[in-house]
Amino acid sequence: MEKNQILPAICAMVADDNQGVKMSTTLTDVKDDPRGAIVSFGVERESGSDAKLQLHGLPGKYMVCCFFIDKNELEKYKV
Repeated sequence: MEKNQILPAICAMVADDNQGVKMSTTLTDVKDDPRGAIVSFGVERESGSDAKLQLHGLPGKYMVCCFFIDKNELEKYKV
């Protein structure tokens, strides 16, 4: 899969049965960092355990990512 095909694939997964896509809007912490900022979200234990594996360079079940979505822009696309 090409890099630019990831978001369309995620959208198709959600539209199909929403299995395999997890989302959290539970913001737990934001810290300044020399690289920018560290933003922490609350997730269920399974996702946290998987993320810990990946933090240590081990393969995990999930692709862990974060989206910051402009709410005003989102309004233009809501159906």
